[in-house]
Amino acid sequence: MKRTLLGWTAAVAGLAAVVAALLIWSFSDRREWTTESKPALAAYREGLEARMRLYVPDAIERFRRAVELDPGFAAARVQLVELSNDPKERRAMAEALREVDPESLTRRERFLVELALARAERDGERVAATAERFAAALPEDPWALFVVATRAWEAQEWERAEQLFRRLLQADPNWVIARNHLGYLAMAQGRFADAEEHFRTYEYVAPDQANPHDSLGELLVLTGRYEEAREELEAGLAMRPDFCASYRNLMGIALFESRLDEMERVLDRIEAHCPGKEAEMARCEARLTAAFFDRDWERPWRENLDLCLSAPHDRGPLFHRVALLAGREEVAAAEEQAWRELAAKSTRYVGKMGGPQALVLHLEGVRALAEGRPGEAAEKLAAADQRMLYWGLGDGRLKLFTQMNLALALERSGDSAGARQVLERVRAVNPRWVDFYEELDERTPGGAA
Repeated sequence: MKRTLLGWTAAVAGLAAVVAALLIWSFSDRREWTTESKPALAAYREGLEARMRLYVPDAIERFRRAVELDPGFAAARVQLVELSNDPKERRAMAEALREVDPESLTRRERFLVELALARAERDGERVAATAERFAAALPEDPWALFVVATRAWEAQEWERAEQLFRRLLQADPNWVIARNHLGYLAMAQGRFADAEEHFRTYEYVAPDQANPHDSLGELLVLTGRYEEAREELEAGLAMRPDFCASYRNLMGIALFESRLDEMERVLDRIEAHCPGKEAEMARCEARLTAAFFDRDWERPWRENLDLCLSAPHDRGPLFHRVALLAGREEVAAAEEQAWRELAAKSTRYVGKMGGPQALVLHLEGVRALAEGRPGEAAEKLAAADQRMLYWGLGDGRLKLFTQMNLALALERSGDSAGARQVLERVRAVNPRWVDFYEELDERTPGGAA
């Protein structure tokens, strides 16, 4: 075919334009994050590093700075939708994301924006579908792996979650928070030696971070190795005096050892380093604990603790127990109903372990003990125990507490052998809890108190 010089020139120019467009598309899709502002990108990366360390206030501050420097920085807005403790800010960030042109973003960012908007709208089905599409489209992307691994963790699909977190570490060995998740996955299932190995590895690969010490300390508290736990928690606090979760774990040790004087010293440190609301809550919880140990059943109402512990998840099972010991059956009944309503609304653990459903069974079991129905109490408490996990200090402590109450129920119903078996299970986790068994009997409704 005969071509004129002009025709060849046009063809070459057209080919050059196509190649240039492909190069631009390829470069934009290879970009990790879409922003033209180097200072904004630097702030964003600092925020990601802080989030990886679980220094959430620092992370929020850096992501806000990234948005200030580049208002069109979609990835920074995604982080604030997920992390901000200000509902207005979360809504504003989500609204801005709805205006973003998806074609201006990388594939990863498009998925992250979709996920953030689905979460903001509380559309669980859309979150699940988007997460699976993300993983299918970018199977080795660390963010995709983190999203699906976290979803498997929340669904308590233990084996899948563990495989995904291990794949995440292969894809990005610097994603050290995955090691924390692996430790908690093992801990939840009662594989305490495996959990300790994961947490110690986490310490080794992240020697300058507070959270590995906190996680290991939490495990050591639950399993009764209190002195080792203190050392770990204090090591983390030496790095970050405002790492407030560690103070909570120190309070756990003081509670387990009935050391109210130590609890006061920890409270002073919380007030010095933690947000005011958190300090107020911690002090209210300490006063409730003191009432329980002092057998001063009326103290929570004399000191209006129900005002500062205003929600069921703030009060927990101890408030219900003290109400029964004080003869305030209507308060205990209202507490049970509040938890039933929370359980009815809860979708996170429907048909699975943990959650409000397990706590409702625990409270109903304690009430049956108080009303002299130990056989029914044993059934309720055994069902609660089966649904509970050794998931962190809070849930792990509640599981041990439920087992102790189950032993009491079995003992009171005449099944001493069954009670001893349950106590041996407690002893296998934390032998120091069993020493508290007789005192717990005296502080249990329907018992010797």
